[in-house]
Amino acid sequence: MTPDWIPNIHPFIVHFPIALLVVAVLVDVIRVFVKNQAWLQNMVLTLYAAGTVGLIASFLSGRHAVDTVSVTGDAIPVVTSHEDWALYTMIYFIAFTLLRIWTWWKNLEMKQPVFIGLILLAFAGTGMLWYTGELGAKLVYKHGVAVGEIGRLEQQIELLQQDLARFREEAAPELHDNGSWTWRIGPGADRALAEYFTVEGPEPDRAELTQVDGRHQLLLEAGEEGSFLLFGDAIRNVDGRIELNTEEFNGVFALIHHYQDPENYQYLRLVDSDVSQGQVRDGSDNVLGSGQIDTSGWFTLRVTASGGHFYGYRNGQTIVHTHAGEMDPGRTGFLIRGGGTVRIMLVEFKSVE
Repeated sequence: MTPDWIPNIHPFIVHFPIALLVVAVLVDVIRVFVKNQAWLQNMVLTLYAAGTVGLIASFLSGRHAVDTVSVTGDAIPVVTSHEDWALYTMIYFIAFTLLRIWTWWKNLEMKQPVFIGLILLAFAGTGMLWYTGELGAKLVYKHGVAVGEIGRLEQQIELLQQDLARFREEAAPELHDNGSWTWRIGPGADRALAEYFTVEGPEPDRAELTQVDGRHQLLLEAGEEGSFLLFGDAIRNVDGRIELNTEEFNGVFALIHHYQDPENYQYLRLVDSDVSQGQVRDGSDNVLGSGQIDTSGWFTLRVTASGGHFYGYRNGQTIVHTHAGEMDPGRTGFLIRGGGTVRIMLVEFKSVE
């Protein structure tokens, strides 16, 4: 069991293979100057083997770790790059360690050109290891990923922003220069929907504003054909979320991003309690992953996309984590299709770099 202030075991594991592999390279360099030391050769092989096994454990624990923390904003591209480089580094050291075992078995390391070449390959692997570690450190020390206090502060900021929007009573979505936008439902939101949003497909059957416990809610109904409601400019790397209530809804609701046209877009789709993540390309629906969530009451549905890495969350908890080819930058919004009413209090899409 890990302490409650550490959400996963990745921080406990990751430092050991780094240390083992760095020491292995140092011992390799020492062997250049110390001849005929068989025990040093055995030590190097042991260190490389143990370090590579540790890398595999670190990679697997890291894949699990990313599903236990909430990654937001500019940290999203960093975490995807960290995952990619961790994979490359693990594969590199698996191949390199097997090569070292083979050259030892064939007594090829006794030849000076082979030995020097192996050391150069070890230095290249160390460079990959260093860069992967730098990305991991940036996640923690620059972006505060898995740091509990940062998450609490972000929640407080969000509450203050909601209060500010309530006092300002802004109906229109707020658009930023990089294509990001935020729409906090307030007085006039029903009119703002028709005025500011692009609708692909039929207009929603109903868009009505109501207020419960001091907070405004937008009630939406759509027909069986479905409506894409889009806003903002094209975005490449996306962090989108919506606060909604689907207890009175029976149909399909989806967060939409990388939207080109009704035949090409990506989605995080909700049907009853089933969540699926996928891409529609040339009209063909490719479901990448799925899960189930509790849809009682109000909840936040969130999607992130950076490169070929896609995540889906409910209230900050990872539901799906999928991979596929990156689509061209596109517009963002949501899709509603079916009977009943969806209630919305907030829609936000950020462009993250």
